[in-house]
Amino acid sequence: MSVMIGILFIDESSSKTITPVTGSYGSLVAFQLGAYNDYDSALKEAEKQSSIVVKDDEHYLVYSSLLSNTANIERMMNYLDDKNVYYYVKTIDANEEFTNELFKYEEMMKSSTSDIAFLRLNSKILELYGEEYEN
Repeated sequence: MSVMIGILFIDESSSKTITPVTGSYGSLVAFQLGAYNDYDSALKEAEKQSSIVVKDDEHYLVYSSLLSNTANIERMMNYLDDKNVYYYVKTIDANEEFTNELFKYEEMMKSSTSDIAFLRLNSKILELYGEEYEN
């Protein structure tokens, strides 16, 4: 059994910007919509796509979803493809507390037949992700 060493995030300058710090637990799939040199451009994209801005060492990344369940990942990919939203799927790490909460939301997502409910749950996950790393 291995433990992934990864990046956790805390808020740096606003409620939509998150900065990485060292941490560990599990891997997630992040749907990245872009990488920007300046915060304002990233924020504009995030607001347009109901996403969050994550600060890494050099760029501001826009994430539209963070998931671990294969069925939910495929559903999000289909949704974004249908909306002609360009994205990059990448693996990121998160801490145990966030990952455990994510699993609860993803169980509800799997049983949801409505895109509206699915997207609201996704928004709650993004909100939780931001809150988790602001502290």
